[in-house]
Amino acid sequence: MDENGKIGDQMTENKEIVQQVATEIIEPALQKALGEARKKGSAQEVVSALANCYGGILVDIMGRDGAASFLQSHAVHIASLKE
Repeated sequence: MDENGKIGDQMTENKEIVQQVATEIIEPALQKALGEARKKGSAQEVVSALANCYGGILVDIMGRDGAASFLQSHAVHIASLKE
């Protein structure tokens, strides 16, 4: 691991920071935006718009191949979770 927390091409994650950023910053902002979006479109349209935005952000950050790989890994993770 280097001084930036990178191992090879991957960054390590502090799970506590990830959880804090998700619950204190991103989720509240996203809930507010989704509330506004629900006034403009159906549930399906809002979900599609959210997916498009998320995919676009990932492509901007990671590039197309990185985003596709990340989404595939995330899908496997979600499928593996117990309800």
